[in-house]
Amino acid sequence: MAFIVSPKTLLNIFLALMLVGLLALVIYEPEKTASPDTKKLTALDPDTVQKISIESPGRPSLLLTKKSGHWQMQKPLMMPANAGRIQQLLKITQAKSIADYAMSRADANQLQLDTPSLSLKLDDVLLRFGTTDALGGSRYVQVGNTVHLITDKYSHLMKGAATEFVSPALLPQGSVIEKLILPDLRLTQQNGHWSVDGYESEGDADADAIQMLLDEWRHARAFRVSPIDKDGTIAKENIAITISKNIDSIGKQVLRFTVLRDAAGIILQRTEPGIQYHLPLEAGQRLFALPATVEPAQ
Repeated sequence: MAFIVSPKTLLNIFLALMLVGLLALVIYEPEKTASPDTKKLTALDPDTVQKISIESPGRPSLLLTKKSGHWQMQKPLMMPANAGRIQQLLKITQAKSIADYAMSRADANQLQLDTPSLSLKLDDVLLRFGTTDALGGSRYVQVGNTVHLITDKYSHLMKGAATEFVSPALLPQGSVIEKLILPDLRLTQQNGHWSVDGYESEGDADADAIQMLLDEWRHARAFRVSPIDKDGTIAKENIAITISKNIDSIGKQVLRFTVLRDAAGIILQRTEPGIQYHLPLEAGQRLFALPATVEPAQ
């Protein structure tokens, strides 16, 4: 007797065979030959770099150093540095080298490497930035006796104002506030107790309000730091903050700010280093008052 297979059964057998074949292909496919490692611009590990210097003709030298895990600007200002921007810049250590060849084969003048417009030194490794490739816009960079061609994602980080490498935090990391003098409010700590406008604060509500205001200052960060506009509006309001025990261990110091307000936001200026911090309006306003009314002690 003939055995008849239905079309549905044939379809199921065909699909099963296809599945077996695909599994075999996945399991028994010879391993692909691994591509060689991409050549990097440097052999540096970005996490181990301790010193960064940037030189550009006609502009002040920039020097950044790392101490105890924290970055500090040494030149042209003595300020805590912007760790996020530095981290972006240090990615250049692992930048892909699109092409490379010996410096002896290069025309230094044509590539503008004889008088580079920008030089970056990471510890003891010097990177000299030349012109860009006419076709792709990639940048020629000399490292030692080799010229590399890399995607130009880094030179703009070094061409801005030095203040772009200043930390956006208003206070040094780890600061302890001992006195806060605002335009309409004065907070002073004595023997572990805070007084507000000359009155001793009492009760949990008052203590919480004071702590919240102090925390606003400790965690405040500007969205931009820029040089002071010497021809701009003259600030009339003053702020003085006495701090101690920051990560730089420089002891007690007084930070002085002047205040500019407008509809767009608040600018806090520090005249001595010549910089200003730009804050959103709402975040800036929280720095000037207690979040709840503090009743004078009876």
